Amino acid sequence: MAALSGPLFAAALLLVVAGATKLLRPNQTRIALRQAELPNGRGAVQLLGLAEVAIGTAAILAGGPVPAALAAIAYGGFAWFAVRIQAKTQDTPDCGCFGSKSAPVGKVHVGLNLAIAGICALAIALPSDSALSATNTPWAGVPFVALTLLLCALIYAALTSLPLALSAAAAHKSTLSHSHGATT
Repeated sequence: MAALSGPLFAAALLLVVAGATKLLRPNQTRIALRQAELPNGRGAVQLLGLAEVAIGTAAILAGGPVPAALAAIAYGGFAWFAVRIQAKTQDTPDCGCFGSKSAPVGKVHVGLNLAIAGICALAIALPSDSALSATNTPWAGVPFVALTLLLCALIYAALTSLPLALSAAAAHKSTLSHSHGATT
């Protein structure tokens, strides 16, 4: 297995999850695309979802530099989208990344998507095999698969739960500073 196989497979699995949710529940993504002033028809969202599923599946099942390059382009595009939607709206928009399980777009989305794009780009030079070759790793690949799934879950949480927690913390801090200012 190549050095970046685990992170690449985690990013690819996340693409499959995000794409599948866009195929099944496209409305939140449609809203986000509309706010970013981009094509937002149901068909456009489902085509995006299908592309994500295809890229992620290819990276997992086929491996190699081409799916890694496509994943890098996809995550770079997500970072660009996060910057664009923030620039086009006055409020804090939802990303639409995972259908109804979306979160406020912010620095976390931009930074994490850029980091993942960078990892996928590095994986072009260090191409992975198919995820099926994980069976050739110690203990028939069970630790490799478990850690890859854990990484995928952590990235998912960082894109969905972390922005919500940061937003709630900022709102709480603002409330505290306003109430403290009122008592003095």
